[in-house]
Amino acid sequence: MPQENYLSSYRIPPLALLILLLALVQGTSTSLSLVYHFARPLESLVNITWLGTYALATAGLFASFGINWITWLVRYRLLLVILLMGTITSATWSLDPVLTVERSIHMIGSTLIAFYIGFTVPLSRVVSISALVFTVLMVASAGLALALPQYGTINYEGLVAWRGVMAAKNTLGFWACISCMLTIAMMQRHYRSTLSALFWLLAFGISMLCLLKSESATSLLALGVSVVVTTGLVIAHRFRMGLITTSVLAVLAAGVIVVLFQQINTAELIGRSGDLTGRGEVWQQTWKLILDRPITGYGYGTLWYPTESTAHIQKTLLDFTWLVFHAHNGFLQVASEIGLPLAFVALLMVLQQMIEVIYCQYQRQQSGTLFVLAFSVALLLSNYSEARFLINREMYWIFFIAMPISMLQQVSVVMRDGQLNPLPIPLNEKQRAKGQERVAERSRNREMKSRLKSVRQINPDVRESSDSGQVIDGQVAKRRSNP
Repeated sequence: MPQENYLSSYRIPPLALLILLLALVQGTSTSLSLVYHFARPLESLVNITWLGTYALATAGLFASFGINWITWLVRYRLLLVILLMGTITSATWSLDPVLTVERSIHMIGSTLIAFYIGFTVPLSRVVSISALVFTVLMVASAGLALALPQYGTINYEGLVAWRGVMAAKNTLGFWACISCMLTIAMMQRHYRSTLSALFWLLAFGISMLCLLKSESATSLLALGVSVVVTTGLVIAHRFRMGLITTSVLAVLAAGVIVVLFQQINTAELIGRSGDLTGRGEVWQQTWKLILDRPITGYGYGTLWYPTESTAHIQKTLLDFTWLVFHAHNGFLQVASEIGLPLAFVALLMVLQQMIEVIYCQYQRQQSGTLFVLAFSVALLLSNYSEARFLINREMYWIFFIAMPISMLQQVSVVMRDGQLNPLPIPLNEKQRAKGQERVAERSRNREMKSRLKSVRQINPDVRESSDSGQVIDGQVAKRRSNP
C-alpha cells in the first residue's frame, strides 16, 4: 500500500524547546553528574531545576490546551493514568509513605514534561534536536574520559569503562546506543547532502566508540536487535508487504531467534557470566519479595535507589552485604513496588503503544516513526537486565511517553468508524480547519480519480479537465483549445 506523510504543520512554542533541552540534559543524568564532580554545593540546584521544569510544563499544557489534554489522556492513555494513580496510592501501604509521596510527585512531574513535549513538538523535531544534543553529550563524554579519566571512567571488573558526563557506565552505554540510532536516522534524512552525511557519520563513530568503551553489553545487544527489527520493517515496506504477511514473518523470525538464543550462551557471547554479573541472585530475592506482597508491593520508590536515610529498608528485606540500587529488571521492579496487577497494567500500556507505532508505520507513516520503534525495542530489551521503566526524572520514561504522543499529534487524518483514531487534541481551531480541508481535498481527489478510471474503461479518449475538475471528452477538449 502506498504510504503518505500525514503531518500537521504547527509552530513550536519556545517554551517547548526549552523544556525539551532541559529534559535531555537533566534526564540523562548529565547535570547531576557534572554538579557532583565539579560543583557539589550546587547539588540542590538540580532538584530545584526539575521542580521548575514540572511547573513550566504544567503551565504550558493548561495555557495551550485548557483541560482538553486531560480528556485526551483519559480517552487514549487510560492505562497510563491508572498506573500513575497506582504510584500515588501506594503511599497508603508504603514502608516509607513520605518517600513514596516525594518520588510519586517526581514521577507525575516527569510524565507532565513528556506530555507537554509530545503535544507541542513534532516528532521530526524531537529526533533532530535530540540527535544534536546527544552528539554533544557523546563528544563531551569521550573528552572527559580521555582528558580527566578520574571523572570520566570507572574500574569495572578489571576493565576501564567509560561513563563520561553521565552518572554510570550503563547510562552512557544506553544513551550511546540511542545516539547511534539517532545519527542513523539523520544520515538517512540528509543523505543527499555530502557535508551533512559526513557530519552524522562522524557523530555515529563517536557514539559507537562511547558505546563500546562503556562496556555495557546489554546496550550493545539492544542496538543490534533494534537495527534488525527496524531493518525488517523497512524491507517489508520497500517490497510493499501487507501487515498480515509481515506479522507472520516477524513471528517466524522471532521463533528462530528464540531457538538460537537457547542454543547459544548469549551471556558468554557478550562477555558476561551466566547470571549476568550476579543479577540472577537479585532477581531471585526480588521475586520472593513480590510473592510476599503480590497485590500491593512495598510502595513506589521505597525499595530501590536507596538513600542514606532509607537504606535500612533494603537491608532488612534483602540478604545482601551491599546496597542494590535497582532490581536489574523492569517488570520485577515495578511489581515489587506497586504490585503484580499494576505491573500487568504497565505491560498492557507498553503493548498499546507498540501497536500504535506499528500501525503508524504501515498506515500513517511519517519521519521518525522507525526511531520510535527502535527506541522502544531497545528500552524494553534493556529492561531485561536493567530497571528503566516507571523511573522518575529519567529520559527513558520521558522519551517513552512523549514520542508516541508526538507521533500521533502529527497525524492529520481522522480514521473512520471501527478503526483506531490516532488524532490527539488539535492545537487550535484554525489548524483543525486546515487539517479538515486537507482531508476533504484528498477525498475529492480520490473520488475524481475513481470516476475518471471508470469512465476511461468505457471511452479511452476521456481525460480530466485541469481547470474545471470535470471529466470531459478528449475531442471536445481539443476543439475548445483550437476554435
